[in-house]
Amino acid sequence: MEQEASRRNRRKGLFEARPSFLPAVWLIVLTVAVALAALAAANDRLPGDVAILRWMQDLPLPGMAVSRLVRALTGTEVVLATGALVVALLWLFHRRREAVVLACGLALLPLLQHGLKELVDRPRPTDDVADLRAGFSSPSFPAGHVMSPTVLYGFLAYLSLRLATTRRFALALSAACLVVPALSGAVNVYVGVHWPSYVEGGYLWALVLLLPLFLMVDQARKQVAARKRTTGNKPSL
Repeated sequence: MEQEASRRNRRKGLFEARPSFLPAVWLIVLTVAVALAALAAANDRLPGDVAILRWMQDLPLPGMAVSRLVRALTGTEVVLATGALVVALLWLFHRRREAVVLACGLALLPLLQHGLKELVDRPRPTDDVADLRAGFSSPSFPAGHVMSPTVLYGFLAYLSLRLATTRRFALALSAACLVVPALSGAVNVYVGVHWPSYVEGGYLWALVLLLPLFLMVDQARKQVAARKRTTGNKPSL
């Protein structure tokens, strides 16, 4: 009994602790993201971009087959459609607060992304410095094929840590959710459509949107837990 209680407490400490540090992290990420956007607005590319891009394009991986697949899965329209399906599934499985939070994030994603692209208005790499292996149709900063999947799959990774029944399963599921956004960064440099610093911008601005969603999920769970303690009702989350 004591061992079982100890295991429950360890799991709670890792996955159920209230992330009081998130607001401070969000402010730091926002500051860095704004600074990078300002630098990108003033420069077509940043120091190291050309060298890193050429080095990554000379690597055998991820290769064009993987790159085409990842880019097909990570376009903003595809991510929004996938996210809508996830919202519907969460709602059907009575995770309605999480469904609403994710829906809000997906609604804000294209607005923030498009606004940043138009505001910063940076060109893509050109064929004199990069081997262009894919097409594009919008300004470069931030990398949309990075920002969009990071928002969706990052949210699912966080949700996995919150809802999974065991530590091992939670970590495995969370890691699986992060595979696509992790690959998207390398892929978009490999095919020559984004500077590495603009890929970094995609990750940073995704976090700017994601961290408040994490707080919203945590706050909803906190409210349900408090109501359970006062009424004895089973949470509906």
